[in-house]
Amino acid sequence: MRKIIKRGYLAITLLLSMPAICQEMVLIPPELSAHTVTRDVTEYTAREQALIAIIGDKENQQMPLLADDFEVWPDKSRDWQSKDDWLKTARQQTNFNIRNLSVRQMDDFAIVNFLLETTDRQDKKRSTQFVVDIWRQSTNKLSVRYISDVEPSVQLNPIDRKF
Repeated sequence: MRKIIKRGYLAITLLLSMPAICQEMVLIPPELSAHTVTRDVTEYTAREQALIAIIGDKENQQMPLLADDFEVWPDKSRDWQSKDDWLKTARQQTNFNIRNLSVRQMDDFAIVNFLLETTDRQDKKRSTQFVVDIWRQSTNKLSVRYISDVEPSVQLNPIDRKF
């Protein structure tokens, strides 16, 4: 009697697990596995990457994604930078990588924030910046960019930790 119950239990377990076993395996990229990507995140990631591509093209002096009155507010200076000044600085960077992008829409504006990792062309030094971009949705142009340098986190040796 016990053998029949064990076999029945085994048969039911196998039958219930068959759909999971027979499903096609879908690999999710690591950058997408932690959260669901919204339509806005996809759209503005594409815009930011298009902006990076234009910055990388040193021959191209036209910046169709930037508003005429575009300005940048870096954290290290108290003054804003014009489009031309910022473009000179941005073109000294290479290997752009966008992480943790999020979007919030308010009326005609989209507020996009993300971490931007870059490498300096001359000294090959890596840096990370927290960027907040204000996009005007009616024109699809970037109006203002706020930039703040992010300090690398300090890695403590487990023995050195003090509580």
